[in-house]
Amino acid sequence: MSTTVHYKDIVNGMNKDLESFFEKYDTDRSGKITRVEMIESLKKAGKKNPERIAAFLFRDDIDNNGELTVEEAKLRIGRMNNEKIENILNWDIERFLKENDKDGDRKVTRGEVLKRFTDQGAVDPEHITDSIFKQMDINRDGEITCNEIKEFNRKKKFSFLDSSAPKQ
Repeated sequence: MSTTVHYKDIVNGMNKDLESFFEKYDTDRSGKITRVEMIESLKKAGKKNPERIAAFLFRDDIDNNGELTVEEAKLRIGRMNNEKIENILNWDIERFLKENDKDGDRKVTRGEVLKRFTDQGAVDPEHITDSIFKQMDINRDGEITCNEIKEFNRKKKFSFLDSSAPKQ
């Protein structure tokens, strides 16, 4: 099974995520996010360490005017190479495993994912879990491995369809 990361697909996904991020946190719809606006929005969303997240993102404030535009943030993505993308993907996989793999076997079971969504108060945790496993558990063994996550990210075709997944 190939786990090749397609740079263009990952970059396009990152750009879409950035646009969604700006839609969500640009509270005054100015096309810019101030540091204060970002910290307040992240706090309201219940994020841990909002100041640290803002400091990280504001490294891209190229003109140092205290406002971050989506174009400024996209420049960083444009400067990334395949190795950096692969490192980000591997970090995301490690984070996913750390948050969901409760027994430390480097696999995530249906029960572990179901518990996470139930604990988070998802409207229909069974449906969400079923959607994830239907699409990511390639060999249908009831566990999701690192390689299956990489293959999923390579294909990037996940969909909840009519899922009641909570908006993040």
